[in-house]
Amino acid sequence: MAKGMGRRPKVDLDSGVEDATMLILEWLGEQGVGAMIRVDAERMRDGLPAWTFAASGGPLDGGMRADGGSAGVESSP
Repeated sequence: MAKGMGRRPKVDLDSGVEDATMLILEWLGEQGVGAMIRVDAERMRDGLPAWTFAASGGPLDGGMRADGGSAGVESSP
């Protein structure tokens, strides 16, 4: 397993997912996990959830995938 770089970047926790996304993906890579965030323009045009997060490898037993209407955290009603 890859060793982390020991960085502790300062992130404004109220600024949204955009500021933390690259740091999270980089950290996952350091753990041996391949991960991506993707937007599908065709699904967006069709009104379907266009954002996908996928990860596999490293300490994960199997791959995982989550689809959503935005890259941010969606709250339930």
